[in-house]
Amino acid sequence: MELITPMPSIHFKPVDGKKKSNKGTYTCPLYYYPIRTGSRERPSFIIALELKLGGNDAEFYVKRGTAALAS
Repeated sequence: MELITPMPSIHFKPVDGKKKSNKGTYTCPLYYYPIRTGSRERPSFIIALELKLGGNDAEFYVKRGTAALAS
């Protein structure tokens, strides 16, 4: 198991009224900084990403505190 792994670039495309389908996905938080709390002037949280699950369920990633960091 790796502590840090590279992730491909993500391009966001805004859409109206996307259906919520949480089956087979993990809601991964995206942060500016490794310190998740950020500061009072600028919070670290950006957005929640819906990522497809690999061979594990969502609880696998939740228990490990999996998150994405913007570089």
